[in-house]
Amino acid sequence: MTASLSVRYCPSLMKEWQSDAAFVIQFRRGTDLETGRMEGRIEHIVSYKSARFHSIDELFAFITHVLADIRDSRER
Repeated sequence: MTASLSVRYCPSLMKEWQSDAAFVIQFRRGTDLETGRMEGRIEHIVSYKSARFHSIDELFAFITHVLADIRDSRER
């Protein structure tokens, strides 16, 4: 029998984590970060917005856009 390890999180620590800033990133086969070749898909967990990317710049542009939308909606 294998023992199951459970992770317990400190509530005060978890206040610092934002679930609305969580993303899933999937890299396609053939991605080679060492050579700068990357391709894949990213999805924002809360809004379900997603995009395909073909470079690190496209990946970060999507993240920047979504986080800016979150910030703007909080300021309203």
